[in-house]
Amino acid sequence: MTGMNFEWKTLQEQMQRQGQRRLLVLSGETQWSEQIVASLKNQLQGDWITVASGTSGSVEPIKAIGLLGREFLHGVFDATRGFNAEALAILAGTLKAGSWLVMRVPAWSQWVDLPDEDSSRWNESAGVIPTRYFIQHIQQQLLNSSDCLLWRQNKPFQASLLPQTLSWKKPDGNPTAGQQLILEQMLQVSQGIWVVTAPRGRGKSALAGMLARQWQGSCWLCAPAKITTEVIRHYAESFNNSFEGGLQNSDTVSGSQQIPFWSVDNLLKFIRENACREQGNTDTQQSNADWLLIDEAAAIPTPQLSELIRYFPRVLMATTVQGYEGTGRGFLLKFCAALPDCQIRELKTPMRWSENDPLEKWLDNALLFDDSNLFSSSLPDPNIENSLFFQSINQAAWLQQPQLLRQFYGLLASAHYRTSPLDLRRLLDGNGMTFLAAMSSSDHANPRLVGALWMVNEGGLSPVLAHEIWAGRRRPRGNLVAQSLAAHAGFPQAAVMRSQRVSRIAVQAQYRRMGIAQRLIAQQCQAARIQKLDFISVSFGYTAELWSLWQKCGFQLVRMGTHLEASSGCYAAMAILPLSEQGEWLARAAQQQLSRDASWLKSLTGFALPVEHNDDNQLNESDWRELAGFAFAHRSLSSSYFALQRLLLVSDLALPALRKHLQQKIEIEQCAHELSLNGRKALLKCWRKETAHALANIDEILARQWNDWVISSDHPLDDHSFYHSPEASRPHHPMKH
Repeated sequence: MTGMNFEWKTLQEQMQRQGQRRLLVLSGETQWSEQIVASLKNQLQGDWITVASGTSGSVEPIKAIGLLGREFLHGVFDATRGFNAEALAILAGTLKAGSWLVMRVPAWSQWVDLPDEDSSRWNESAGVIPTRYFIQHIQQQLLNSSDCLLWRQNKPFQASLLPQTLSWKKPDGNPTAGQQLILEQMLQVSQGIWVVTAPRGRGKSALAGMLARQWQGSCWLCAPAKITTEVIRHYAESFNNSFEGGLQNSDTVSGSQQIPFWSVDNLLKFIRENACREQGNTDTQQSNADWLLIDEAAAIPTPQLSELIRYFPRVLMATTVQGYEGTGRGFLLKFCAALPDCQIRELKTPMRWSENDPLEKWLDNALLFDDSNLFSSSLPDPNIENSLFFQSINQAAWLQQPQLLRQFYGLLASAHYRTSPLDLRRLLDGNGMTFLAAMSSSDHANPRLVGALWMVNEGGLSPVLAHEIWAGRRRPRGNLVAQSLAAHAGFPQAAVMRSQRVSRIAVQAQYRRMGIAQRLIAQQCQAARIQKLDFISVSFGYTAELWSLWQKCGFQLVRMGTHLEASSGCYAAMAILPLSEQGEWLARAAQQQLSRDASWLKSLTGFALPVEHNDDNQLNESDWRELAGFAFAHRSLSSSYFALQRLLLVSDLALPALRKHLQQKIEIEQCAHELSLNGRKALLKCWRKETAHALANIDEILARQWNDWVISSDHPLDDHSFYHSPEASRPHHPMKH
């Protein structure tokens, strides 16, 4: 049967009996596909949850994460203007057995050339771009799948019933064999941290609800959003909570249940207040609950998770690790691996649909989620050091070598906590990307991937724009390290120089600690020198082990952040490997600055940097430039922190606003209150005014010259000396202008 004459209800009933979900793709004009969707909604009852941009009654793709933990019958994904791969994965994960996922896409032949609005989220350059290679990849996956229905406008369309299979047994609310085994273990423990991971639909949230129902004591529930806990509510409905008091910041999960739900912020506030009452001794705190159940745990920043789990004797964290809810695989790679006595369990059997579900199978192939068998069958090459060779890959080659694409992306996903479908989009279509593969040639007919390196072009900005970035007046898209060195470290020269940043690097586990990563970097350095680049850079969550790796590769530390990263739980560090005379100057000047800031950094981070400490606190030209940027432009307090501390040491002025916060460590809100200022903005204005006053008090003429230099955006075009060969450590500061 064809088109709308087909018995869609009959097919949907068969899908329901067999526990399957399917993908229907409508490719054509917008009005045509809208009419088809409207007709389907009339024929098939359901929720028909819709993810679309700028459409009334729909969920915006960037807000689709709020659907996690919920269930729907039928969904619509609008990809006519852009393809948010994470939103598609999330929507598919919410659909129950018997559901259709209808994906609306542009006309088939035009699709590859149309601008993709989603590219504005992940492309390094400004503006939207066509995403030819990703769309070709998706089109090929659709054409290769016999499970998907592809309906192209003005083309013949046929649909038939599915092959008959055994009827699917819908879950009856009792635990599956896998759930029961984990439940029995958790019901016996007196303390510990349990992590249950699985792809969508395996019953992680249901397991948490079952634990709450069967546990004889008290359980608390926490999640990024209350609305995502519907499944836990359903399975915990007969739970009888014994918690007494302390619920003023919480909320019960439903009227008939007394399992309290806490938002992350409110639970952290409760814990911190208790910590104060118990004199801050978190090791001996006794919580009011036996279990803390955390749903969608990977969507919560790791520093907050660390604080939450310390307070409770037993913790269950349920999460997927497919990379589209926050830190993804980092949950296992970084967070869970560092926890003592952490019990990690996995649920494999689907609960909400049958095995070999057509929609899940297509999605796993299309978004490269299934990397479990990419390397498991390969035996280590005993002659790897001699058989290794390097292959440069351009983006067009990915579609010609789909297996290499799967291996390359899968290796990155297995080794990096941030890898997500967004990275697949960047890998295939992002501007300024370079890829290098380390291959083993022991099997000449079938070379295999051993290591992967992904580089991103940075820098090459005009001196005028670099000056504006340094001054805090501009922050264009892209150039992560180059811009950060300008905006935060005070080196606008870094944004003018041409460089490449290491976006990802990974080596197969069986070949690690053999110098393959160093050889990848060395190989890339050769190519970068030919291109006349000034340096290559890397940004990473600082650990001694990671820094040792980058140091062995030849990198020099140039910046250390003072705030913990949400994804890694570490302080952000940046390092560069200089390739030119200008790159050498930048590394040397940045290291000199780190040496001067090292003591202050230690007080903020709690550990000593691997650089020589220089405790000279006299103001030099670098300090004057930094202080002028703070006083007369828009440089941030955190960027100017170390220069401001040195200013306070050499100035004999009162400077009450600066001294209260920087020397007396009084919180911003309290500072503003004590100074009778109306909030943070007023306090920042006061800080800038005090800094300008202090500079003028030291040298009024010099302060005026720096003021003129900072507010001007014309002179940097001619001031090559400032951008390429400054003397940052010079103790005197006469202006050249």
